[in-house]
Amino acid sequence: MKPVLLLALALVAPAIAGQHVVVIDPGHGGGADSGSQAARTLSASNNATTPGGLREKDLTLELSLEIRKQLELLAPAHRGTRIDCVMTRSDDSNPDFAKRAALCAAGKNPPAAVFSIHFNASEKHDALGSLTVVHNKSVNTNYQRDQAFAIGLTRAAHAAVAGFLPSSKARDPISDAHLHNGAGSNFFYQLDLRPALKAVPKCFLEVEFIDRRDVEQKLLQHRKEAFPAIARAIAAYLYEYCGQLGQ
Repeated sequence: MKPVLLLALALVAPAIAGQHVVVIDPGHGGGADSGSQAARTLSASNNATTPGGLREKDLTLELSLEIRKQLELLAPAHRGTRIDCVMTRSDDSNPDFAKRAALCAAGKNPPAAVFSIHFNASEKHDALGSLTVVHNKSVNTNYQRDQAFAIGLTRAAHAAVAGFLPSSKARDPISDAHLHNGAGSNFFYQLDLRPALKAVPKCFLEVEFIDRRDVEQKLLQHRKEAFPAIARAIAAYLYEYCGQLGQ
């Protein structure tokens, strides 16, 4: 088993052996921003856009729905591990981060993991690769858990991305300290307000930088094949992760 996965498993134990909830947050959504920065609930409706006009908010929902589908398709091969997938949105809406975090904490037992799906962009439009974002180490008491889960998630997603975009690479996780002028992620802030989620690994997955024509042409224009492959790799990692909880 991968060392990073062992570390994450050592820090989390399931409430009921074999039964787990994973929360997927499809980033952004809707036609307008929601919440406010003053309340640390602000969720932007969309950030990145491809050269051809594909929007991040639509891609995040499409891939998240596919991950949920692949979890269901892989279930017969993992009869000892049940994963129920909860999504913070399943349509073109934009719940603010207080509402998204409340949904993450709404279950009887804490989820096994929470992660938000995003697609990236860079100022010079020259970056490439899959990466995860974790809560700033200086204020994150669960940093090791988040880091270990994030590394495994990055590797799983990137292995599939590279099949369509060989020049892509798996990047190391980065901190959220650059967001909102140093305040960090509003989503992480809202999740931290809920004690039930303190022991839950959480991260953002930035699947790929989409503000490049080669990414659009080689990956996104083939997403009928690419998204199921990426989703299947992520779902397999989630079964591996949840299957080892408590062992």
